[in-house]
Amino acid sequence: MVNADIQITIPRETVNDDFVTLVKWYHPSGSRVQAGERLLSFETSKAVNDIEAAADGYLEIQQPEGADVPVGEVVGYVLAHPVSGRSASKAGESLPAVAAVGQQFSQKAHLRIEREGIDPQVFEGIGLVREADVIRFLNGVQKPREPQPQAASLSVPPVTQTVPPPKKSLLFDARSSARDRGKGIFWLACNYFFRNYLLGNLVRWAPRGVILWLHRLRGVRMGTDCFVDPTALLETAYPEKITIGNDVRITAHAVIMTHIKGPHYLRQTGIAPAVSKPVVLEDHCFIGVNSVIMPGVTVGQAAIVASGAVVVNNVPAYSMVAGNPARVIKRFPHPEEGKLKYD
Repeated sequence: MVNADIQITIPRETVNDDFVTLVKWYHPSGSRVQAGERLLSFETSKAVNDIEAAADGYLEIQQPEGADVPVGEVVGYVLAHPVSGRSASKAGESLPAVAAVGQQFSQKAHLRIEREGIDPQVFEGIGLVREADVIRFLNGVQKPREPQPQAASLSVPPVTQTVPPPKKSLLFDARSSARDRGKGIFWLACNYFFRNYLLGNLVRWAPRGVILWLHRLRGVRMGTDCFVDPTALLETAYPEKITIGNDVRITAHAVIMTHIKGPHYLRQTGIAPAVSKPVVLEDHCFIGVNSVIMPGVTVGQAAIVASGAVVVNNVPAYSMVAGNPARVIKRFPHPEEGKLKYD
């Protein structure tokens, strides 16, 4: 039993977005939970993550499934005592009614539907309607069904919105990248040829010492006594956003990304905006075979990324992560000060 109420919040250190969507509560409000039990799954732009109970207690839910909440928001509590005399749980509350019973809408989807004057019945058959579903409907990807008669208070004249067709030319991409960097197209072309094509291919057959030098020449900031396998892929467009500490090993076919740039349509509609964030590998960490480090991630000191892991959140120091998305599966004791030894 805990001695005080504990807030359940969306942690900033594990999320790169400003808002997340609550996907599922695994226990009803008022139920008894134990430390380490999975309480909630929430979805970011990259993956679905879990929140576990920090202590024993009684769950009180404040935000329902399907709600879009800001990072840091209190979505519930683990109470020291059974729920009594507190505000009623919001777990059973649905978002403002806009459709038939049994259908849920995220807050962003609901606001978009109201703003565009869309008949919510066109989304019949979708359990949880997201903003992306509304955008697909506006773009004509989803065929509307015939609306059923509604009460006058819910009847809103439809509004037609057109989305300009995505621009698909290579020149458009080049101009966009040059503008983001504050450079000209000629500089961009020379940079891509030198760093991405020439140096990027040289690292695949160069000796160990030369590989490190080539990556530094590409822009990667790297400490001493490091190892990078020739088959490892260290970003292509923005290698200067990678920082590697001392005594770090990056093994075969590992991938480290500092940017994600989806198709034109996904970017222009806002479904998957472009992402460009730095990656930091702190001293003594180990990046396993076929693992993937996504933009914005920091791998802590002496941490281990297991083979095949897809890392979308920061990795704590002295821990091991595995899986997709990667989760902490083991923690290591910190060595005593002054007694650290390594070969």
